Amino acid sequence: MTETPKNNPIKMICVFCGASPGRDPEYVEQAKELGLEMVRRGYGLVYGGGSYGLMGTLAQTVHQNGGRVVGIIPEALKKVERPELDGKPLEQVFGEEIVVPDMHTRKGLMNKMSDAFCALPGGYGTFEELLEVTTWSQLSIHTKPVMVFNMKGYYDHLLKFIQHGIDEKFIVDWSANVMVPGTTAKEVLDKMEVYEPPKSRFALDWTASLDKPKESFV
Repeated sequence: MTETPKNNPIKMICVFCGASPGRDPEYVEQAKELGLEMVRRGYGLVYGGGSYGLMGTLAQTVHQNGGRVVGIIPEALKKVERPELDGKPLEQVFGEEIVVPDMHTRKGLMNKMSDAFCALPGGYGTFEELLEVTTWSQLSIHTKPVMVFNMKGYYDHLLKFIQHGIDEKFIVDWSANVMVPGTTAKEVLDKMEVYEPPKSRFALDWTASLDKPKESFV
């Protein structure tokens, strides 16, 4: 196991990824490598609770190799994202499960329970989750690492589009560094450990909100 992170005291990593394995088996293999590398470094996993695709692969890899896994899933999604386990208790296969009432609660709790974020290939849901935590960083809601595991160049077009937004002056220059890409599991975690959040020009104080609920997930 490697040393503890240099700049960031990371214990749990929230990973966003697809419930599909993708077209190329390499996606699954690289998801497994990320899971193994997380366990080697002593990191646990927080994820969306699904059992299929890259989500299921990553969760099983971390869990079966001794790492902590917490899956957070809305009740409605359990019908489509949790398979029959042939009588095995869920925690023996995928780790801990927390059932929540809706998507907003799920994302809030994922943020609360994690110290860093990482996006693997996925679809609309993964894009939305990645962009939301990026926006939260821009607005000073958190300063956690936001990593993009750009396996097989999956996120090349998104990264180019973000640069296009900067060139066209719709995205401010300093926020270009909120997302940090890597092309291997080792590179992603190495960069995560020395991540420096960009200094937000907004410097907003969310703790001062009069409307903040008594129990906040932010």
